[in-house]
Amino acid sequence: MSLTCKPPPEIRIEGENCPSAVVEWYQCSASKDQRHYFDLSLKAKKHLVSLGWTFSYCDKKTRWELRYKSPSGKTYVSLRTACKACIEEKKKDSSSSSNSLQGSQQSQSQSLPAASPTSSKGTGGRPRKRKKPSDDEDWTLPETQVSNLVSPRSGSRARGGGGGRRRRDSGESPNAARKVRRARSSSDNPRTILSWLIDNNVVAQEAWVFCRGGKDNELVKRGKLFRSGIFCHCCDSLCTLSQFQGHAGCKGQPPSASIFLEQDKRSLLDCQKQALMMIKDNNNGDNDHHHENDSICSICLQGGFILLCDRCPASFHAECIGLDHVPPGDWFCPSCSCRICNRPKCIEDSCREESHLANNFIACYQCQRRFHIGCLASRGFAFLNMETDCNELWFCNEDCKKIFLTLNNMLGKPIPVGDGNLTWTLLTSLKKSTNDNDDDGTITEMESKLNVALGIIHECFEPIIDPVFGRDIAADIMFSRYSRLPRMNFTGFYTVILERNDEVISVANTRIYGQKVAEVPLVATSDQYRKQGMCRILMDQLEKLLDKLGVERLLLPAAPYLVETWTNSFGFAKMTHSDQYYCVGYPLANFPDTTLCHKSLKQPLMLY
Repeated sequence: MSLTCKPPPEIRIEGENCPSAVVEWYQCSASKDQRHYFDLSLKAKKHLVSLGWTFSYCDKKTRWELRYKSPSGKTYVSLRTACKACIEEKKKDSSSSSNSLQGSQQSQSQSLPAASPTSSKGTGGRPRKRKKPSDDEDWTLPETQVSNLVSPRSGSRARGGGGGRRRRDSGESPNAARKVRRARSSSDNPRTILSWLIDNNVVAQEAWVFCRGGKDNELVKRGKLFRSGIFCHCCDSLCTLSQFQGHAGCKGQPPSASIFLEQDKRSLLDCQKQALMMIKDNNNGDNDHHHENDSICSICLQGGFILLCDRCPASFHAECIGLDHVPPGDWFCPSCSCRICNRPKCIEDSCREESHLANNFIACYQCQRRFHIGCLASRGFAFLNMETDCNELWFCNEDCKKIFLTLNNMLGKPIPVGDGNLTWTLLTSLKKSTNDNDDDGTITEMESKLNVALGIIHECFEPIIDPVFGRDIAADIMFSRYSRLPRMNFTGFYTVILERNDEVISVANTRIYGQKVAEVPLVATSDQYRKQGMCRILMDQLEKLLDKLGVERLLLPAAPYLVETWTNSFGFAKMTHSDQYYCVGYPLANFPDTTLCHKSLKQPLMLY
């Protein structure tokens, strides 16, 4: 039975020629700045109407959802995908008109008398055998082979993987954190580092590359660069970066450090660094500008009568954190309270210097729980130098230290899983903790793969924009960005990716709060790999890792229409209010209109 008893809103949009608005809105729809969101959206819709597009509402039982129908009759579920289709249609029209002009010119030239030796050979006799070009000649693949390398899975659509949490669109409001499946067009491509470099205009498709190696560092192998890999010149086979490096007998990690562009002699590692610098210049970095108190509750993300923390910008409804009254005096939120005494101060006499030092807080680097120095000292913790110890990595127990060291030893190292060249890799953003001269390339490679993984999230979901600050939550989670506001502080997040032949297939973000709790707020899988068990493989590997680390419980926010999938197929259960109070002290990543689910990772004891 439909709950939308009222008729849909009337659509009144007059056509207006605004082609730039379509392009600009498509490019900026994930922007953090919401001030021009409505203007661009309206202008883009006006341009679509002027081209003959029609809009209508679809009854989704609990709400009306807007649909966009093109003049060709194809329907799109979001304005972003409609704009993308409009842009691609314009490109096709331009290319077809260009091809028709070239065809007319060729027909005119063919009608002229041809007396050259080349033309006489081409008009009769046996066709000549194709000669393999030398290293100095131009080398062009057949058109069908090129199209397969450029877009091997054209026409596929993408969505979140394995029941990934996708909240359906409730309208065009920029104040809603939307997570919706988005349709892919035929121009999309495999999610690889090479594809990411091409999309960012750092390298050109079909550019010549070479690999150097040996004692004299001489040129060993040549090939052409495509989105799916490198097409080797000597054996006419498509290779991943590591396969091409191994095929050439070169050494070095990562492989992109050994592969160079012929045109300007840049290594593919240098190209990745250039792309990362471009992205760094375009985004607004850490989420550290929150100085005033939040205007919504950090638990339910709703407004109303809220308690303001006297230590951080967080705000809460009293009932959301289990309080039946407003506490008198200074009040610290669960994230800012000492986990031993649960009070703002452990010693009330603040006149004495030792009292001031005892009331200082220190936070565990892994589980993020905060403690008074005085409370820790009373339990046997020794701090030789207060300022130094508070600024260094500190762990509240050996379990948290073990988790941190284990995870960091795994970073960037692919681990084979099953058959079919599948590997899973643990990643996290380390750029802020290193200098730019960085490394042997490992950190650059991780940052690049995180950007590829973010592309999977953006491919599957509409932009997840924070309703107050307008930030891209998916990007902040992916790059583990810091904020003084606990609900916007995403430090400590890791990303698990599943790959096949350098192509990222499935993605999951996780944060581990010691051995008590871990969370997985985002999971996504490309459409062409759905219903092949890829999400289950990824989740199984993640759960095995968490079980190895001794983590007791895994949390996951699920959209209402996917709760059944997570509970029936993946072993999760809905959390009760008492279960949620248990997790109040952890700054979990949360989204509107989702149901928090949990799963016990401890195996029950078998009695014989």
